[in-house]
Amino acid sequence: MNQFSASEAALEGFRLIRSRPGTMLAWAGVYFLGMMAIGLLMGIALGPRFADAMRGGNTTEKTEAVAGILAQSWPAFLLVLLVVATLESVLIAGIYRLTLRPNEPGFAHLRLGRDEFRLTAVNMVLYPIGFLCLAGGVLAWESMLDGSLLSGLLLVAILVLTAWLGARLSLVTPTTFATHRIAFRDGWRLTRGRTAPLLFMMVLAAIFYVMIWLGITLLSFFIVWVSNAASLDAGSVTPTAIAVGLATLVMQFLLFVLRDVMIYAPFGEAYLQLAPGAAEAAGAAA
Repeated sequence: MNQFSASEAALEGFRLIRSRPGTMLAWAGVYFLGMMAIGLLMGIALGPRFADAMRGGNTTEKTEAVAGILAQSWPAFLLVLLVVATLESVLIAGIYRLTLRPNEPGFAHLRLGRDEFRLTAVNMVLYPIGFLCLAGGVLAWESMLDGSLLSGLLLVAILVLTAWLGARLSLVTPTTFATHRIAFRDGWRLTRGRTAPLLFMMVLAAIFYVMIWLGITLLSFFIVWVSNAASLDAGSVTPTAIAVGLATLVMQFLLFVLRDVMIYAPFGEAYLQLAPGAAEAAGAAA
């Protein structure tokens, strides 16, 4: 059994961010364009209802309105979900490409090809599994609030099952990318007997991401506060305020990218450590 260091794998996201800051910014730009394309697609697929939902109200109200419209229109929902999964898979493939095949060509290591489509297919299977676990947990939590002991036990069981499934399925995406084929069975086999260290890796990676999120969020709030103060002093919106607004927008989309990097880069490193011959193959490709 190959040696596996959970802490070393959890730090892989930090290593990629530190060594590839330009790539992270490029990915944020791609993510922004992708989300704009998804918004346009939703506008076309949902028509006037989408435009009405986006008018007025706060972000939470808009999100709930759009979610309600999608729930009533299954074809539009599936189409949007497929496009979102494809965008996510392009970024995930870029993360794995940096780790496993760094010399493979692509725009900032991003491509749209068979590897990405295979990851999209895998994610379209993983998303419903995650949704079912989440829905079960929410229902059990709501029942437990009424004082039901059975619901509390069910909630604990769902949490344990979700954690176990998350660990056992964590290497399906890097294995699929590395082997050029959908590899649920191989990814499942790699995690056998390693559930605890993989869970520890995932918890560490989540903590590291929260640290990044807090830092960037606090910086964004500070920049916005300074910008608003400057605008009030000037009596109007200044070019500096506009630039600060754009910078804040960039940081928000950068956060989405860093979330994926901090979550999926450890999976790629775990695959390198656990899959026989993977590290040697990656070294030869570097």
